[in-house]
Amino acid sequence: MPRRLIVILCCLLSICSWAKHDSIPYELAYRVSGMAGSLIRDDKVDAFIDRPVVGGSFAVEFLPTGRLKSLQQWNNASIGVGATFLNMGNDRMLGQVIAVHGHLNTPFVRLPHFIFGIRPSVGLAFATKTYSNTLPSQYQRYSRIADDNGKPIANQSIGSVVNAYLALELFMAFPIVNGFDITLSGGWHHVSNGSILHPNGGYNMLNGQLGLRYTPGLDDKHHTKPLYQAPQPRVPKRLYEDVDKKWDVEVFATGGIKQNFYHDNQDKMQFYGVASVGIAAHWILLSIFKLGAGIDAFYDGYYSAVSADSIPSGSDQPKHTTWFKKTYLAKSDIKNCFRVGFSLQPEFVIGRLTAGLHIGFYLFDPIKNLEPYNEAKKADDNNKSLHRSIFYSYDLANASTKQDGWLYTRFVLKYLCTDHLFVQLGLKTHGVRAEFIDAGLGLRF
Repeated sequence: MPRRLIVILCCLLSICSWAKHDSIPYELAYRVSGMAGSLIRDDKVDAFIDRPVVGGSFAVEFLPTGRLKSLQQWNNASIGVGATFLNMGNDRMLGQVIAVHGHLNTPFVRLPHFIFGIRPSVGLAFATKTYSNTLPSQYQRYSRIADDNGKPIANQSIGSVVNAYLALELFMAFPIVNGFDITLSGGWHHVSNGSILHPNGGYNMLNGQLGLRYTPGLDDKHHTKPLYQAPQPRVPKRLYEDVDKKWDVEVFATGGIKQNFYHDNQDKMQFYGVASVGIAAHWILLSIFKLGAGIDAFYDGYYSAVSADSIPSGSDQPKHTTWFKKTYLAKSDIKNCFRVGFSLQPEFVIGRLTAGLHIGFYLFDPIKNLEPYNEAKKADDNNKSLHRSIFYSYDLANASTKQDGWLYTRFVLKYLCTDHLFVQLGLKTHGVRAEFIDAGLGLRF
């Protein structure tokens, strides 16, 4: 892990050197922070929490100096790249995490000696401890998650070395003198692989940071908004510099894979395909922000697996295709793999990059009548169905082990390659639990 940290820091320093080149229209700021916080307790990590989460971060921030109108119009926001080191509070079972990420500093309030705003981050996280290297040698892989006394025997939160990293923080900065700021921030940090490899409970943390930011060669005047400079001719109008444009329409198609649940025996661990398609319309409120609504269709091949104790006569499905007792799947029915929903789609636009948090509910969802397992099985034994409506009561806090419910969210990143074509990366979740990660292409009109 120290070698990885050294490589990451060298890469950040290389970016600093590149960005200081005269042809790059940016000024740089450097931020160093110490971090402390705690894991959000759940049944997977509670037994392993010995100490608070501690660590630190280093970030390089690019001040656009008026070259990007979309950033300047939102109180002179700035973009950055950084590295974060976290000790998870139990060296043997939880280990350490190093994350590399990009972030956006978006000020809500900017005064001569006080700045307050929000900082979303996204990137990759590398974990030293996973299910594989914490499982005692006497246990077969995937066959056990607890000992005879019910105590967890391995890290069930992280199933892979490489994971996604997400963070959402509120920050404050106190400019003091000659380009130096004292910074405070705090918020939610998340590490998981999006169910690509199980187990995947994920780390959810609430962390706070205290740090120092330095902008070389600038005095207190650098906290004022720079004069706007017209964009270069190579920047297409599709980047919302065209103030007359009020609406856009998007269509997209994405795909990916996920693994079945880790309670299953090793010889039954397999991957299933996932996919999404959708159409949405967005109202462009500001050059940096738009609000939309759309229809999403999802395919999750995992729900073709059989989990019921008994198989109807005449079925050629083997007993216990999966042992995951969350969804009562008595037969392999392709209909169970599809869901359709409606979502609200607030999105931030930073030049060619768009980042959004979509919040939706299902219009078509055959799974809702098959969860939780025990309730659906009891209804089936009595030749009945649960017959839930679109909105119904469920336990959101235990969405990963009981039922998904009617609410879903999607974290989405889009990059506009041409005037119309964009690439998209998404993470679909129920509560704080990931269903899958998918990637693909879309068109914007």
